[in-house]
Amino acid sequence: MTLAGKFYNMHSFQGKQSPATRLEAELYDAEIIGEVPREINGALYRVGGDRYYPTLEDDVIINGDGLFSMLRFEDGHVDFKSRYVRTPRLMAERAARRRLYGKYRNKYTDDPEAPQVDRDNTGNTYAHWHAGRLFALREDSHPYMMDPETLETKEQWDFDGKLKSISVCAHPKLDPVTGEWWGFGLFADGSYIEPVLALQVADKEGNLIREEIFNSPFPGLSHDFAVTREHVIFDIMPLTVDEERMKKGGDFYNYDPSKPSAWGIMRRDGSVNDIRWFHLPNTFSGHIMNAFTEGDKVYVDATISPGNGFPFFPTTIGEISSLEEGIAQITRLEFDLSDEASIPKQYAVPGSVGEMPRNDGRFQMERYRWGYFRHDRGIASLDWDNHQVNLHELPPGVVAQEPMFVPRSADAPEGDGWIMSMVNFMAENRAEFWVLDAKNVQADPIARVLLPYRQSFSFHGSFVPLDQISNAVK
Repeated sequence: MTLAGKFYNMHSFQGKQSPATRLEAELYDAEIIGEVPREINGALYRVGGDRYYPTLEDDVIINGDGLFSMLRFEDGHVDFKSRYVRTPRLMAERAARRRLYGKYRNKYTDDPEAPQVDRDNTGNTYAHWHAGRLFALREDSHPYMMDPETLETKEQWDFDGKLKSISVCAHPKLDPVTGEWWGFGLFADGSYIEPVLALQVADKEGNLIREEIFNSPFPGLSHDFAVTREHVIFDIMPLTVDEERMKKGGDFYNYDPSKPSAWGIMRRDGSVNDIRWFHLPNTFSGHIMNAFTEGDKVYVDATISPGNGFPFFPTTIGEISSLEEGIAQITRLEFDLSDEASIPKQYAVPGSVGEMPRNDGRFQMERYRWGYFRHDRGIASLDWDNHQVNLHELPPGVVAQEPMFVPRSADAPEGDGWIMSMVNFMAENRAEFWVLDAKNVQADPIARVLLPYRQSFSFHGSFVPLDQISNAVK
């Protein structure tokens, strides 16, 4: 088996749907091997795609219904709860007791009886906390608010009616200094013909204070982006949209190997009219770890592959991309804004094949030292001071999900805390939630929270301290 095949197979992320759990569960006082540090008091919220009814043959993983889960930590005890996000799409299928919706974001493949209200919103990509509210995010839609205690689905959120865009990105950036929510909307006007995006900013109270519309170089994928103390960086990948193709039953996205990715940089205190676009061939990014500005240089740390990072979508010439093209490494991109002819530099970190990068959120938007990611062989930390990858290697058939960093205390030094990750034991059809020492990731887990069944693949989550949950907006 090739390295690429091993990477995708081990992580059930070939793009095909893995077997669904179809289970909402509640477990009080989970069994624990080891001891959960009593400093960890809060809830880790996660969400991913878990289809409630069987979808199309060879459906892609990002088309599953949103299954939202919570691991609640309090004084060394852990409770678990999971609930589906009650979107109109899911509720229509439940009422019909069958599948109604077809391909990912392709309404032309739906059952004639499928309601089209909020058709694409599965709420399956990011469990996000801001200004006392918990959200289920999906990048083509408005967020759904979730009850942080019961995980019941509440109303959709459009910033009290102020939002003009039809979409809110699934990878918002929280400013640890100002408390602001920075995001964007892709295909913000609902059209796939013009590449319309919207910059969106909400203040620490959740009030929308900024929304600016602009066009990107072409209508492509923009899944993640970056913000520094001085700049905003938008990235457009060459997964392009063609509605005529969709009308014929084709995929929403096809990879165009003739196009470079586009990276647009603007000043935070500037205007979208001043965005400068860089074009990078053979550079595909799925996720961003962090970014920072130093003088005239902007640095973006991202997972970079040389070709189609979503190989479950075919190319525009009807071919299937090789898995090798989609193998991503943690890579630092360097943009020099002082040189009009500058070609961005790329520095891949040796031994960093992996995905789902995160960092200590208290150090977002500035130079930092520690990053964390799902390595192709386990769970890893990355010391940017020396480009050292520290790996907790997992045996074959044991699969880790996105790692999250939780600091020891609000004022602890960067990297002083724990890495937390869901770990599936595939052959045994069960899962454990692991707590690792972030400074000694190679060591055995400090705690293993035992869960009685395999957990579906969750994409992204957030850890929220208990005092914030108790003060949530009602």
